Amino acid sequence: MRFSSFCMLGLLASKTQAVLYGDEQFGDLPGRFWAFYSEGIAVIDPESCSIETTITKDHEGKALPTSWNDVVYMQYDNEGTLEGYVMAGSRVDYSNELGEPVSDAYAISSTDRKVVDTVQVGPRGVHTYAVWTQDEFWSHSDGDGHFYVVRLSDLSKHTHKVSAKSEVPAHGKLLWDEDPATLGNRGFATSTGEQFLFELDIATKQQLTKYDYSSDLIPGSGCRGLHAIAYSAINQHLYTECSGGGGVLEFDVSNGAIAFVHQHNNATGALYETPDGSFVVASNKGGDMLHVFSPSGSGSKSSIETEIQVPGHPSTVSFLSNGNAGAGDYIACSPLTENLNQKHRKDGELVCDYYVGCTGATTAEDVEHGICLHDDGGMLLKKVTEALTADDSPACSRCADSANFDDDGACVCTPSCGSCDPAPTYDDSSSGYMCVDLGAAIAGTVTEATLIPNTGGMKQGKPYGGSADCSFGRTYRTHKRGGIYDASVASAPENSIHIINMQTQSKQCEVALPGQPSKVTYAPLQPTKLDAQEGSSMKASSAKRAHLFFMSWMMVTVGSMVFTWATW
Repeated sequence: MRFSSFCMLGLLASKTQAVLYGDEQFGDLPGRFWAFYSEGIAVIDPESCSIETTITKDHEGKALPTSWNDVVYMQYDNEGTLEGYVMAGSRVDYSNELGEPVSDAYAISSTDRKVVDTVQVGPRGVHTYAVWTQDEFWSHSDGDGHFYVVRLSDLSKHTHKVSAKSEVPAHGKLLWDEDPATLGNRGFATSTGEQFLFELDIATKQQLTKYDYSSDLIPGSGCRGLHAIAYSAINQHLYTECSGGGGVLEFDVSNGAIAFVHQHNNATGALYETPDGSFVVASNKGGDMLHVFSPSGSGSKSSIETEIQVPGHPSTVSFLSNGNAGAGDYIACSPLTENLNQKHRKDGELVCDYYVGCTGATTAEDVEHGICLHDDGGMLLKKVTEALTADDSPACSRCADSANFDDDGACVCTPSCGSCDPAPTYDDSSSGYMCVDLGAAIAGTVTEATLIPNTGGMKQGKPYGGSADCSFGRTYRTHKRGGIYDASVASAPENSIHIINMQTQSKQCEVALPGQPSKVTYAPLQPTKLDAQEGSSMKASSAKRAHLFFMSWMMVTVGSMVFTWATW
């Protein structure tokens, strides 16, 4: 009976999965990967690993943006004709005719494979969402703190601006649910710059409330704001990633309210619900691991089911079903974002990147491996004005040679350290992707993900304003699942798309690109009506829930027959 009850819970949860970006439902259809890079857009066949189509101009013959924000696939029923659109945000901001900072979102026909329209949205529109239950595309502007809403019936303009801030605009994300039986029209938004969780009405496009969680925090734990967000229908809880430290905050949003539950101070990362709704996974890039949360009852804090080692600074995760009925029985894969510059390794270990830092050189060997020597303030590269001997300062031995002094009579001790290396040596032979059998990890038989080598990486991010000279910023690497494959952007060793086979946990291929890729997504070959899209119909959703209830009742009633029936 315990097994039967658990299966019932899993089945019910499987139809109430919180939407991530809104296009995951198309991942199992035959389709193509769309790579967005600095010179255009490439449509790639994952089987032949060939570029089928290249798009370089918009609908007016103008060049496409040189860098891109999030991309999602959407469908629209236009009077009986189903149309597919790849909706992409431009990373290039400009001033409109009113002098306002704005950016553009591009609508690209997935069948004609050409840009059909652009729409003006807010600046720095990093994250975008396919809110298909409303036939709407939502773009979050980091620049002004609003979601810009574009209806698919008119791709030339936005119809609403939904506030996701209190006073200060910042980077943030959106969570909504496609099943009206769970959150209904309730949406939630995060901000990395303010200590509020915002509740939105997806239907009326209004901010309903803002929950101030500042007094709920563990004193001194950090958490300047919230970033990633996930939802579990099992306990009706939100899971939110703190920015600036502080781990994960858990909120109970049942009964139309918001209540703080717990601060998981020792777990953090990008948050995703498993497709069956049984677990929430946090991909901890800095900590090189996946934290797997197991939801408890409403109002009770979740437990950490397991933690999986993923060396190499994992990005977000993709899930592929193992084809079994077990809760959380998926292959989870993540592309790695670690520094591939071999100059920054010592005895095989990274000694210079965003997470370990690149400062504190004391020996000539440190300098050889890219570590910087900064001044006493720790921000500027150390300079000397008098020639030194190597014995005086091994990390500044270059300044023993007067030829290395500039016209102002100063010598920089480590001018080519960290991100200032003029000639990096990239090698992905021991890096690329890592995958793990999540079901095996939950069962306790696996503790570390498996490396798929030679599957690319990223040039490390440039330092932020106010960072130390020649340091690094965070590095991001987007990817998308399509069928049994997962594709990720790569700028090192070369500009390319790397595709892995998640089923076999092996490399499928790499496809070279003529420019640096920003984003990749997946779109079906033809627009296809899915059962999941009936979720926008209350009648259809009720029928599904009735069907699920019947199956669950059958499992509880039959008891010992459950395993045989479920396997069949």
